[in-house]
Amino acid sequence: MSWSPTVDVIIPCYNVKHIVKKCIDSVLKQRYRGKYVIFLINDGSTDQTGAILDSFGNNDNISVIHLKKNSGLSTARNSGVKISNGEVIIFLDSDMVVKENWIDEHINALRDPHVVGVIGDSKLPKGIEANILDQYFYDPRRGARHFGEKVPIFFPYFLFNNTSVKRLVFDVVELFDEKIKSYGGEDTELAIRLWEAYPDGLRFSFSASCEHHHQRDLKDFCESMYHYGKTNLPTIIKQFPNHKSALGGKWIHSLKGFLLFNPFARWVISKIHQLSSNYWTIRYQVLDSVIRGARSVSRR
Repeated sequence: MSWSPTVDVIIPCYNVKHIVKKCIDSVLKQRYRGKYVIFLINDGSTDQTGAILDSFGNNDNISVIHLKKNSGLSTARNSGVKISNGEVIIFLDSDMVVKENWIDEHINALRDPHVVGVIGDSKLPKGIEANILDQYFYDPRRGARHFGEKVPIFFPYFLFNNTSVKRLVFDVVELFDEKIKSYGGEDTELAIRLWEAYPDGLRFSFSASCEHHHQRDLKDFCESMYHYGKTNLPTIIKQFPNHKSALGGKWIHSLKGFLLFNPFARWVISKIHQLSSNYWTIRYQVLDSVIRGARSVSRR
């Protein structure tokens, strides 16, 4: 119980002038008794994000890195990993705000010698009214939440927006794939390799939570998921064909896939959604967007 490893907090930042200072301030207020260093990676921002990061440059616990151009989350995160040396690495998105016990809760979960990685919960900021997409994002049935704590979770549920890993895992698996530059999939690709190396080593924590200050509408999110299905998903399925089913590939060209995801079913769900939106109608539209994106590639 006395384990207090050195911790590196890696925060990739791209055009987040509206929230990044609040994010950094929250990490600086940690009660963690061990040593921790914050690595701020400016991923080619075109707004005032870089200047805000530089304003923290005199803090001994902060290191600021400026990438010359926007290169994507894989490159930004890897840049932090390569220059840091902490025993534990925590990845945090720059639009997230954490409580003072955030690092402590990640370390508490990592104390189990069988655990190598922990994904923390995310919540809607206090005072923000939930929109339709928020009803889906923060539903207890979504993602790793329905597994609960202290049980192994499967790789599709292990994302890297509020996530800790023991550095030793990178002696076994390589870093993020820097060929993945556009939205979606860079965390899933690494999570697959982590899970294959440590099938019982990934966990979820309600306590290591954050507030996510990035409210999106359903239409914009579905467009992003369509792009993911069109670009990165086919590549990941090709790279890991044995995980095609878990990646959703079973729905792209199968008979059951066309029976469930087709123009008529899409129209029916949209009408139901207009009458009464719920978790399942939103989930359908998100999955349908990914599948339509993947199918658009194969038709070429």
